[in-house]
Amino acid sequence: MYKRIMHEGKACYGKHVLVHMERCNENILSIEVVKDFITKLVKDIDMVAFGECHCYRFGDGEEIGLSAVQLIYTSSITLHTNDLHREGYLDVFSCKDFSEEQVKQSIIDVFGPENVQYQVIIRE
Repeated sequence: MYKRIMHEGKACYGKHVLVHMERCNENILSIEVVKDFITKLVKDIDMVAFGECHCYRFGDGEEIGLSAVQLIYTSSITLHTNDLHREGYLDVFSCKDFSEEQVKQSIIDVFGPENVQYQVIIRE
């Protein structure tokens, strides 16, 4: 159903959660752990994956890190990391509602960041 997220009494198109995680553990460096994390996150927030998660390391100097993308039936999940600083930037966008607190907890469980900040954007 189009515009199925209710926000403040109004039907909206989707929710976009943008997360910044700082000083993560060594799991943030592993392609396999990142792929497993995203695969589990899809289930944790009750989404349906469309295809497999793709994750690659690239960049130069201080910008080397991973980029991962998982299409879901209701949009996408992306993660970009920085190896040197052990930071991560996760975006979850969906036209089906989900818990941003669950997203945060899933990050804490796998990457153990010293700091996690997120913002929620409701797309009308």
